[in-house]
Amino acid sequence: MKILRYLLFTSSLLLGSHSSSLFAEENGDWFTPFSWEAFVSQSVIYSSDYDYLSRSDDEASLDMWEAGLLFSTTVKGSIGVSAQLLGRKVSESSGEDIRLDYGFFSYPIYQSFDRSLGLRLGRIRSSYGFYNETRDIPHTRTGVVMPQAVYFDMTRNSFYSADGVEFFGSYDLSGEPLAFQLFLSQPVADKDELEEASQLSPSKLKGDRSLLAKIIYGEEFDGWRASITYFKPEYEVSVEFPAGDDPLLMIVEPDASFYSENIVTSLEYNQFQWSVTFEYLRHKFQTNIPALASEAVNDFYEEAYYLQSVYRFDEFWEMYARYEQTKLRGSSDPKSSFDDANFGLAFRPDENWLLRAEIHYIEGYSRLFSRDNSISDEQDPYWTAVLFQLAYRW
Repeated sequence: MKILRYLLFTSSLLLGSHSSSLFAEENGDWFTPFSWEAFVSQSVIYSSDYDYLSRSDDEASLDMWEAGLLFSTTVKGSIGVSAQLLGRKVSESSGEDIRLDYGFFSYPIYQSFDRSLGLRLGRIRSSYGFYNETRDIPHTRTGVVMPQAVYFDMTRNSFYSADGVEFFGSYDLSGEPLAFQLFLSQPVADKDELEEASQLSPSKLKGDRSLLAKIIYGEEFDGWRASITYFKPEYEVSVEFPAGDDPLLMIVEPDASFYSENIVTSLEYNQFQWSVTFEYLRHKFQTNIPALASEAVNDFYEEAYYLQSVYRFDEFWEMYARYEQTKLRGSSDPKSSFDDANFGLAFRPDENWLLRAEIHYIEGYSRLFSRDNSISDEQDPYWTAVLFQLAYRW
C-alpha cells in the first residue's frame, strides 16, 4: 500500500532529523533549536446514500488517511525555517497525494516590548479564518473533518497554502494583541479542486495571483477573540464551450480566468473547559471568458456559517456540538445547499494518541465531491454519516 511506503519514507526522514538535531547541538551557531514532529491517522467512514470523502455509501470505508512530517529550526538565531511533507487521501477518484504542504523562511524585521513586524517567504500556510493554519494535524482539529461550511475539503490544497511573501505584525492594544497578516502569492493549481469549485474541465490551469488580508484581535486561549479575513485566489484556464446550437462545434478559449472571493468573519470565546466559535463566510465564484464578453459564466454567490461549542471534561475527554449551513443565495435547490448538525467525542489517553467518533445529520449535497457522486433531483436530500478516527503523533 502506498501509505505503508510513505510511512517507511517518513521514518527514514525522522531518523535523519534526529541526527541533524544532534549535529545542531554540537554546532549551535547555525541550527538551534531543531525540532521535528510527525503524525499518522486512519479514518473509518460510513454514510447513507452517498460517498462522503471516501467510498462510504452504505459501507464502512478505510479510504481516508493522513500522514505528515514537519520540522522547524532557526538559522543563525533569527531566520526561522518551517516545512511539512504531507501524504493524504480524501476522495477515491482523486487518489493518494504526497505533497510539500508548506515550506517557508520567516524573518523578524522589528521587535519591541509591545509591537512586532516580520515577513515570511516560500510556500506559506494561508491564515484563512481561525483554523486553516492548524487544520493539517488531527490533534489540532476539533473533529475528524473541519466544518465544511467554511473549511472545504473539496478545495483543501488550494486554500491551505500558496507560494509567495507574507508580512505579519502585532501591537499590544490595551493589554490585548491586535495582529495583521498580508499575504501576496501565486495560488497552488489543483485541477481536481478547480473542477469541483467551478464545474469546469480546463485543458490548462495556472495559478495567477492571490491576495489574503487578515486582522485579528484578542487572545487565542482566554476570553474573546475576533477576526476578519479577505481571500481572493485567481487562476488562468483554457476552456471549451459550444458555438451556438451545434454541440459538435466547439470554441476553445485559451485566455479564460476563474476567481474565488471570500470574506470570513470569525468570533470565539474561550475558557479552560469550554469554548464557543462562530464563523460566517461570504463566498463568490466567477469564470470570465473573453469570447463571451457580455457574460460571466458560473457566476454565483454563496453564504455559509457554523456555530460550534466544545466542552472539555478533563485532560482526556472532550465533546463538541456543531451546526453548519451553506446556501447559494436565491436558490432552494438541495444540490446548492448543505445543512449539517454534527456531534463528536474525543479521547486522548496521552499526548500522542487520539481516538475520535462523530455523527452527522445532513440535508443537501453541495459539500459532496461531484466526481464521486452522481446526484439527481429525485434523490433523497436527507442522509447521515458516521466517522471514526485513530491518530498518533511523535
